[in-house]
Amino acid sequence: MGKLRAIAGNTLSSLQSEHLVGRGSQCALRLSPAYVSTQHALVRWNGHAWELVDRGSRNGTYLNGVLIEPGKALRLEPGAIVAFGRLTESWELVDASPPQVRILALDRDVELIGADNVIGVPSDHDPQCTVYRGADGLWKLERPDAPVTNIEDGHVFDAAGQRWRFCSPRSAGPTATAEHTNEDCFSVLCFAVSRDEEFVEVSLERRSGTIGLGSRAHNYLLLLLARARKADQVADLPETSCGWVYKEDLAESLRMTPQQIDGEVFRIRKHFGQHGLDEASTIIERRPRTKQLRLGPSRIRIVRM
Repeated sequence: MGKLRAIAGNTLSSLQSEHLVGRGSQCALRLSPAYVSTQHALVRWNGHAWELVDRGSRNGTYLNGVLIEPGKALRLEPGAIVAFGRLTESWELVDASPPQVRILALDRDVELIGADNVIGVPSDHDPQCTVYRGADGLWKLERPDAPVTNIEDGHVFDAAGQRWRFCSPRSAGPTATAEHTNEDCFSVLCFAVSRDEEFVEVSLERRSGTIGLGSRAHNYLLLLLARARKADQVADLPETSCGWVYKEDLAESLRMTPQQIDGEVFRIRKHFGQHGLDEASTIIERRPRTKQLRLGPSRIRIVRM
């Protein structure tokens, strides 16, 4: 993602899609000198490149040593030097890559990057809630025992005793396409299980080919949910009723705590996301009010190795 680096001190500022610079509390890059205006300038992503706009500051904004016209957007090339109020307050554009989805802690210097379209908050190692891109292209906030909600750029939420801000490039749109949707209609989630059930390999069969997902510890949780769903299908239950399992029962059968089950669900989403699969958002479904889970895909195959 784009980054500015202070010429003096080497401080880095990771750029949001609209990165306000100034002394004001609402600024993404806050500068303390009195010669910097409250809302001094804006560095923003226009969908193709970063650009600089002076917001009518009292002492002006400089690009490569030249005072720029207020309100006029100028493109920033890699290595560009920008200064706010005085040439001594200079920053270099050291990374001109596009902005990324991320989550910022508001009360301390923590930044979570949206790699693989799945983010654990406060961390991947302790995912007390999950932010992920849904199959509809919208970003979702999932808490273990609350309904999933859509979130947009600038949304602030509480998690792990902290406040967080979700930052998403406004130019980013849905990733799902008609082609992907058509593929998903024919997808089969396959389990190859060893006789002692020590190893469970998972793959996704599509019309275009098979995607191997390997053997992971969390695959056994998926297998239990798959068996529950298939059993309900065999019993001819309505599709909306198939496969639901209480989280506490699942935790007991796996000798885990309910919180550990939530961690496993996050790791499953992350694993699917690392393979670029839209199924990352739908692989596990929740009923927060009843604390039930189920496997999302309805087309399942289980075989012995």
